Amino acid sequence: MRGIGYRLTDMLVIAACSLTFVAVVSPWRHEPQGPPIGLIAQDLGTTPEHFQQVAEKIVPRRPAGSPPTEAQKRELAAALDVSVEQLDTVMEKYRPDRLKQR
Repeated sequence: MRGIGYRLTDMLVIAACSLTFVAVVSPWRHEPQGPPIGLIAQDLGTTPEHFQQVAEKIVPRRPAGSPPTEAQKRELAAALDVSVEQLDTVMEKYRPDRLKQR
């Protein structure tokens, strides 16, 4: 009987360790979906809602990897009342590593 008790305890410890591992590691494995709108808006001095409205109007959703045109950047910067340089700096700051300019 004592041998069975140890096996059951071992199985419970293994199960608890596995669940803990999944709970800790799982959130780190998923990349966030989309840009951090709140942080970008804050750095540009506007609200997330305003930034998103303006961005969706001027720079419609596009295939991944295709950057906005220079005309779209100028129009977006003007609508947000910031310089194109400031817009570029903030957008580069939050660009995923795989897309950063080298």
